[in-house]
Amino acid sequence: MTNLTELSGLQIERHQHRIAPGRRWVGRYWVLLLIVVLAAFFCANFILERPEVTVKPAVRASLSEDGAWGELNATGYIVADRQSTVAAKYTARLARLNVREAAEVKEGDVLAELDHRELDAMIGEAEADVSRTAAAIHQAEAGVANADAQLAQANQGVVQSDLEILAAEAAVRGSDAQIDELRIALEDAVRRQGIDGKLLKARLIEANSADDRQTEVGLNKARLIAAQQKKLETEKSVPVAKARAAAARNGVQVAEAQIKAAQAGLETAQAVNQASLARVKTLNAQREDYFVKAPFDGVISERIAEQGEIVAPVSIGGTQAKGAIVTVVDRASLQAEVDAAEGFLERVKVGGRVRLTVDAFPKECFPGTVQRILPMVDRGKATVKVRVDFRKIDPRFLPDMGVRGKFLRPDAPPGAEDGLASDPLLVPVNAVIQLNGQSMVWCTQSERVKRFTVKTGARHGELIEILEGLSDGAIVVVQGASQLSRDDQNVRVNSERAAR
Repeated sequence: MTNLTELSGLQIERHQHRIAPGRRWVGRYWVLLLIVVLAAFFCANFILERPEVTVKPAVRASLSEDGAWGELNATGYIVADRQSTVAAKYTARLARLNVREAAEVKEGDVLAELDHRELDAMIGEAEADVSRTAAAIHQAEAGVANADAQLAQANQGVVQSDLEILAAEAAVRGSDAQIDELRIALEDAVRRQGIDGKLLKARLIEANSADDRQTEVGLNKARLIAAQQKKLETEKSVPVAKARAAAARNGVQVAEAQIKAAQAGLETAQAVNQASLARVKTLNAQREDYFVKAPFDGVISERIAEQGEIVAPVSIGGTQAKGAIVTVVDRASLQAEVDAAEGFLERVKVGGRVRLTVDAFPKECFPGTVQRILPMVDRGKATVKVRVDFRKIDPRFLPDMGVRGKFLRPDAPPGAEDGLASDPLLVPVNAVIQLNGQSMVWCTQSERVKRFTVKTGARHGELIEILEGLSDGAIVVVQGASQLSRDDQNVRVNSERAAR
């Protein structure tokens, strides 16, 4: 009981020891101040413990900077290496238009027809001239044949006249021989008549014998006179025969002149006929030009003139004449024409591989080959135009479609231009650290870091390939990795240097 009494005496009387209100507020102030100081201390310590790092994204080679990877990107358009704006050769009305846009045409197909009615009339007139000149040729040929016949007849007259001259001269010579023979016979008869006269006086012969000798002399004289007369007549026939021969030769000359004239007429008729034929041929060729044909296989990309309009070889200012009819594009000649930066032109080689993407089909890749480098530079853009052949022309391609080209390195893997081989995933060499014989990379996410074990590949300058361990878009630490020690460690990312 005594103890209980003592214990009850130890109770505190609260109403006797209350703290005054002013003193209570001062106590709370110091407590709050202590909490703020401790919080500031812990925050400062937390901030000081966050190391600063510089980061860069891991990217595919096709998205890396040109200078770092050694590849070149260029943009441009699909163009046709062969296209033709087909125009009329003559100013005329467009009588018929046979094609529309997107029509497939073959070489030689008639695209349009010009009004050629006036030309047809000219061709008919020229063909009539050909018929007339052909008739003139037949007439001239008949004249030549007639002149040839006259010449043959004249030549025959010359031959006959020459024979007559020879016969007349032979007759003259025969008369001379006969006269000589008769003269000798007459002289012999006269000689024997003299002998017979002496014998008759001597009465050695009878009178009858002397009379016979006299008769013989008279007969020989008569024969001589007849022969001399015949010679005179024969001699007269010689000039006549020569005159006939001269006339015959003149006839030959006349016939030859007629032949020359007939041949000249024939040649003239043939020349006129050839000229008429040439005119017909020229007009027909000109008529062929009134049928506007496709210069090669292709597709109609533009229709410029309409049926019924006046077309001309060139557009004439101030007139309604159209300077062209349609535009034909050779699909097989479609190429990519891209602008390559002048500073990287040494990386573009004829025959080099190119990965092409068309803006209309962004998810598809089209392999290409550098065909040629155009020898001109755009001073304003400092670019050079490069023509790239598509290895296969897609039927969806259209001229002036936007296109992008990736000029691949010579050591790019097979199929890279087809999009079959993935681009290497690249990170800066400084991002890869070696730890316990393994390649490691620190990556950041929400200002925390995490370490990844990776497998590296070939090195290209300041970049290195990551074969395994990282995915596209990973943000890797390139500076400050030495300050990192654990996963999920807080870091401060230097955004300015990372962007650079």
